[in-house]
Amino acid sequence: MEKCSKTPQRIKKMFNQIANNYDKLNTIMTFGLHKRIKKDVIKHLNLNNDAEILDLCTGTGDLAGILKKKYPYAKIIGVDFSQEMLKVARNKYPEIEFLDADCTQLPFKNEQLDLCIISFGLRNTEDIKKMLSEIYRVLKKGGTFINLDLGKPNKFLNIFFKPYMYLWVAFLGKIFHGDETPYKYLAVSNEDFPSQYRLVEMFKEIGFSDVKNKNYLFGQIASQISKK
Repeated sequence: MEKCSKTPQRIKKMFNQIANNYDKLNTIMTFGLHKRIKKDVIKHLNLNNDAEILDLCTGTGDLAGILKKKYPYAKIIGVDFSQEMLKVARNKYPEIEFLDADCTQLPFKNEQLDLCIISFGLRNTEDIKKMLSEIYRVLKKGGTFINLDLGKPNKFLNIFFKPYMYLWVAFLGKIFHGDETPYKYLAVSNEDFPSQYRLVEMFKEIGFSDVKNKNYLFGQIASQISKK
């Protein structure tokens, strides 16, 4: 495959194409673990009932839905720029507000939000630092930022994980979607994505503090939680 392109136009087109099968394939590819991990990532949060929460790159809204169950009275907003993903999200969670917006130009005031969380979206961004700076801008002082994405396991474990990502995931895409290309992207996109440990340093460079990393599946997936 050619070098992974992450232009906004390409990413939007790809996610629009796979939106209708996205939830089903996520469950199959991860054996249902993706929802369990998302629930674990937020389980220690202690937000006020009137908190304003942003689920950035919300996709089909799974994480926004999980947050709504935990904080039913909070204002939860899901943001994405894939119109087809947002259609699915709105059908699943009509009680949640979903906005079509660019993650590097968010329609929020400075220091407006109590929590910004992004799951499996930072990897798809052409300019990671620009996105992180925008997240920092919209968070209140003392607000929380959480990132959940693919990580880099150690070299020994990568012997097993790499074929899974390149072969099994692409095969499932071919079977259930009819085109393996978007699912090959999932593997290729992680090749030049910073490791979880480099992300910790990048978050600190932007200005986030108390940045902590937690690995899942031996580091194949990782979350970073930090404060503004």
